[in-house]
Amino acid sequence: MSPIDFRKTDPIAEIMRLTEGRGVDVAIEALGTQHTFESCLRVLKAGGVLSSLGVYSSKLSLPLDAIAAELGDHKIVTTLCPGGKERMRRLMNVVAAGRVDLKPLVTHRFKLDQIDQAYDLFAHQRDGVLKVAITP
Repeated sequence: MSPIDFRKTDPIAEIMRLTEGRGVDVAIEALGTQHTFESCLRVLKAGGVLSSLGVYSSKLSLPLDAIAAELGDHKIVTTLCPGGKERMRRLMNVVAAGRVDLKPLVTHRFKLDQIDQAYDLFAHQRDGVLKVAITP
């Protein structure tokens, strides 16, 4: 399966189309925005798990309509590394082997002495920022 480009199609509609309306077992939110958090909830099937890894820079709310008024039996896991060190080790091996291209996620680059500007940009989600890279 290829990635879904949110600039070309509605990710929720596309995921529901691909799963024939069933939704997914697990959704991982790693961006840290209300919109992506809600989108992950909306694609979960009954009994699904939302793994929330994102670092949220503002208040996060739980929309009742996205969790089927609690009838969906969803589980929300908020941890930086679900599965612990073993899962992180496996993820790093995938990245190190070049099996996934993460470059498109880094939308902005800053030098270490510009870290204040980098955090401000990310915290306020300006200029289409997804992820920021800091170079020493």
